[in-house]
Amino acid sequence: MNDKVSRLTDYILRGIFGLVFMFSGFVKAVDPMGTAYKVEEYLNVFGFGFMLNDALTFPIIIAVFLCVMEFTIGVTMFLHIYKKPVRWVALLFMLFFTITTLIDALTNNVDDCGCFGDAIKLTNWQTFWKNIVLDVILMGIFMFDKKAKEDYSKRLPFVVTIAALILGVGFSVRNIMYEPIIDFRPWKVGNKMAPTLDEQKPPLAYATYKNNATGEEKEFSMASEGEGTLMKAYEEDPDFAEHWTYVEGKERIINTNTIAADGFSLVELGEVKDESLDVIGDTTQDLYIIAVWNLKTASEKGMKRLMQYVNKLDKEKNNIILITATSPKDWYDFSEKYSLQDYLFYSCDDKAIKAMIRSNPGLVHIKKAVVKEKFAWRNF
Repeated sequence: MNDKVSRLTDYILRGIFGLVFMFSGFVKAVDPMGTAYKVEEYLNVFGFGFMLNDALTFPIIIAVFLCVMEFTIGVTMFLHIYKKPVRWVALLFMLFFTITTLIDALTNNVDDCGCFGDAIKLTNWQTFWKNIVLDVILMGIFMFDKKAKEDYSKRLPFVVTIAALILGVGFSVRNIMYEPIIDFRPWKVGNKMAPTLDEQKPPLAYATYKNNATGEEKEFSMASEGEGTLMKAYEEDPDFAEHWTYVEGKERIINTNTIAADGFSLVELGEVKDESLDVIGDTTQDLYIIAVWNLKTASEKGMKRLMQYVNKLDKEKNNIILITATSPKDWYDFSEKYSLQDYLFYSCDDKAIKAMIRSNPGLVHIKKAVVKEKFAWRNF
């Protein structure tokens, strides 16, 4: 292979590898808290839960490190800066993540590695094969990069690398302090989270019957009236029960009354019923959700700032609730501390709250089931 083809191949391989790493680092840096939660999950799965604490300090440090290193590796690889050390650092990264994702794919202990944050969801096997492709590309870079030269002055590589590091750290810290600047989650501002109360309809049930003469299978709606319903079939064929046989195991129910976020529910103290559809679907008042996934680690300064804002809201026009994953036995002390006696507390899964808002505490404003605003406590 001549030098021109070798250099062109090197440029293409480095371009692909660098862009993937830049994108991966960027989407992680958009939401470092999401990456930190994923790091926490990995540490627990692999038996290193003892390294965690309630403040998530260690996972956050690891998350920022991953964001910044991936982005910087991508930039330096793409621009052909410090080619030898960058290649070996990239190799170590790929070796670690290829082994980790193979274990994930085989055990399925973690359902999503979070390699592209919430921007792109991949299965564990898709993630593993993505890493295999990157491994092959990296091996090609090692092969074809030997003859390539760095065409930069001695100062420029240093300046570019430091700039990438500072940019990565600064961007990550900004998105830790406040809500992610780009929201890839279901609770994005502008998203409708549930049908309103007047839009909610009973679930639609379907049953399958088999024609005794022809063997044809047909699905019928269990609604009380209309075309395609079982009731209509009986009206048209009085001997329907003799001509058709019910097929077990092929029942189907379509329920459009759902929250557009997996795992989200609202259960009041002492109750078992999920009230999320009623609360979010109510159009008579604006809904303000004080989200505190962990009452014990919630920022005291943040709660005071947030409550200064909440206490100014018109209680007649707004429904204000607090949701938490903390045990109800801790609700009373928290309510007393921040004068929350007038507000309803609801229990909710911690992952569902973290998917809603990263700040602990945070505030979500919903109007007619649509997310209108989201605030980290530092916004107040």
